[in-house]
Amino acid sequence: MSIFRHPVRSLLFGLLALYLFIYPGSLVLVALDRVPVWGTWMGGAMLIMLGTIMGLWLVVNYGRRGMVATALILFISWFIEHLGSTTGFPFGSYSYTDVLQPKIIGMVPLAIPFAWLLVVPAAVGVTERLLEKGGRVGIATKVMMAASFALLLDVTIEPFAVHINNYWTWEYAGGYYGIPMSNFVAWWFTSLILAIVMLTLIVPRHEWGGRKGLAEVRRARVLPWLPPLLYVLNLTMFVFGNLGHGQWAAAAIGTLILAYLAFDWFEPGLVRWVLGKRRESGT
Repeated sequence: MSIFRHPVRSLLFGLLALYLFIYPGSLVLVALDRVPVWGTWMGGAMLIMLGTIMGLWLVVNYGRRGMVATALILFISWFIEHLGSTTGFPFGSYSYTDVLQPKIIGMVPLAIPFAWLLVVPAAVGVTERLLEKGGRVGIATKVMMAASFALLLDVTIEPFAVHINNYWTWEYAGGYYGIPMSNFVAWWFTSLILAIVMLTLIVPRHEWGGRKGLAEVRRARVLPWLPPLLYVLNLTMFVFGNLGHGQWAAAAIGTLILAYLAFDWFEPGLVRWVLGKRRESGT
């Protein structure tokens, strides 16, 4: 497996560099609603790129276990989305437009499973980052938190994807930007299933008890900060996109999540800075 990791690692770094290069321009275009007509395909291409980056990250850090986790997340998410788009269960009655291409068996766009591959590991990464300073935490807490952060990201993404990008349409309008609550309930449970699949594969079962299992996930040797970074970058993208189109509630929810994460991650440094200033002033 060590031989296989070298080209995969190179591809991971190359795709990540490309994404970080085009991200600032994409953010400005989305926020100012200046995406050209010919650029509508880029949304799907970006989702595939981001999902690929996350899949490569899993493979580079966890070898065959990461490869199996990647494959299962892609397959399970596609299966649930195919079931949802054909039967209306579990998300509610919706249908994909022709904006995202190509489609798998003519129903679910290829970009959608890759979007799940991005969102769920990124949400797990955020959860691990938040819990690393705490005490003993069981697997149930981890997967429920990860599912919740995945859902919060969807709450910000969904209005933009439906009303601005026109990726899919809902048959029956709900109370949140015309989106039914069944979608968000199903999103949470789907994210929960995928988080369980991921953690089952990359965390040895005998380490599920708490801090050891937590350390195993945080012990990623290559780019350990990548999952939470991609979560924050994508959340920021859709916050600005919603702001630029007057979808204030969705933008406000995303902003609150960003503020919470920023406070948690930068609090230790801020506390050290304040204590240092106090020592300097003699107070």
